[in-house]
Amino acid sequence: MRLKIAKENLLNVLSHVVGAVERRHTLNILSNIKLQVTEQALTVTGSDLEVELVASTTLTDGACIHAGETTVPARKLMDICKSLPNGALIDLQVAEDQRCTLKSGNSRFVLGTLPAEDYPLLSTENSQGTQVHVTQRELKRLFEKTAFAMAVQDVRFYLTGTLLEIDENQLRAVTTDGHRLALCETLASSTTAQLIQAIVPRKAVGELQRLLSIEDQPLTLLIGRELLNVTIAIASKDQSDITVRFTTKLIDGKFPDYRRVIPRGGDKHVRIAHDVFKQSLQRVAILSNEKLRGVFLNFNEDTLQLRANNPEQDEAIEDLAIQYQNSPLEMSFNAQYLLDVLGAFDGNQVAMTMTEANQSVLVQDPEHTDQTYVVMPMRV
Repeated sequence: MRLKIAKENLLNVLSHVVGAVERRHTLNILSNIKLQVTEQALTVTGSDLEVELVASTTLTDGACIHAGETTVPARKLMDICKSLPNGALIDLQVAEDQRCTLKSGNSRFVLGTLPAEDYPLLSTENSQGTQVHVTQRELKRLFEKTAFAMAVQDVRFYLTGTLLEIDENQLRAVTTDGHRLALCETLASSTTAQLIQAIVPRKAVGELQRLLSIEDQPLTLLIGRELLNVTIAIASKDQSDITVRFTTKLIDGKFPDYRRVIPRGGDKHVRIAHDVFKQSLQRVAILSNEKLRGVFLNFNEDTLQLRANNPEQDEAIEDLAIQYQNSPLEMSFNAQYLLDVLGAFDGNQVAMTMTEANQSVLVQDPEHTDQTYVVMPMRV
C-alpha cells in the first residue's frame, strides 16, 4: 500500500474518526485506525466496538500508488500529521515487512501495524429497521438542547443515554438523570406508523453533535433493533468532501415513561427575564454549599428572592422583579440544575409552572414551545 496526500486532507479525514478510538483498549487493534486505499478513495475506520466511524474522501489522480489496507496507531498518526508544517505532502507506505513508513520533507517516521483483516467491525448489514428523515440542523439541535440531563454514571444504565422517539411525524430526544428531565422535539418523517424508541449512548451523542452541521441538509437515520446508522456528508474548505458513516450500538433497556414525569395542571405561573435570572443564580450560587449547591427561591407577588448559605455561615441574597400573582411559595433547587436548563434557552423569557414546594417544576421557553424541562426541588 502506498499513498501520497496533502497533510490537510489526511488530517481532515482522521479528525472525523479519531473520536471513536479509545487511548487504551483491551483489544490492542482498537487503539489503531484502519486505512483502506483504492484508486478512487481513502477510507479510514475508527471504532471502540460501541461507536464506529467510517470516513472516506475521494483521491486526486495519482494519489494512490499501490492500493491496499492496514491498521496504524490512531493517536500517533494524528500527532505526527499535526506536527508537520502546513502544506506538507505526506508519502505513506506499508512495506512487505508490514512496517508503515511516513515521509514528509526531511522527516521520516516508521510505525508498527496490525493486519487490517483482524479489525473488528460492527455488522454493516443493518438494512432492517426504521428510516427517519430529518435535517442535520434539527438533529443537532435535539441533542444540544437535551444532552446535559443525561446521567453520567448510573446503575440504571438506560439513563446514561438519550432516548430518540419517533411518533408519527414527531422526532423527540429525551434525557433524564432522575433529578431533571429535558425534552426537545422536531418534525420528521419516517417509514413506520408505530412508536419507535431507541436509546443512544452518551459517547455516540457526543460524536454526533460534533459531526452534524447547522446546515439544512437532509439526513436519513436507520434505527434497527441493536444499531443506529446515519451517513453524513461533510463539505470541506478545500473541495475534497468527506462522507462519514456513523454506526452506534443502542443501549438495551426500557427508558422510563417520561410523560408521567412531566407535571400537568400546575396552578402557579411565573415569568422571569432569562438573562437576569441566570446571572443572579450564578452570583448567589457562589456562596451555596459546595456539595449540595442548594439555592432557595422565595416567590412573592411580583418578586423573587434568591438566597444561598453554606456551613461557613456565608450568605448571599438577591431580589428580582418577576411576574407572579399567586400565593407565596419557597422552594430549594440545585443551582447547577437550573443553570443547565437556562443554558439551553434561546429566548428572553423563562416560564415556570409550579404546584407545591416539594413537587417538580415545569420550566419552558415561551418562544420555543418544542422544548420542555422538568427540575425536581431539593428536600430541605
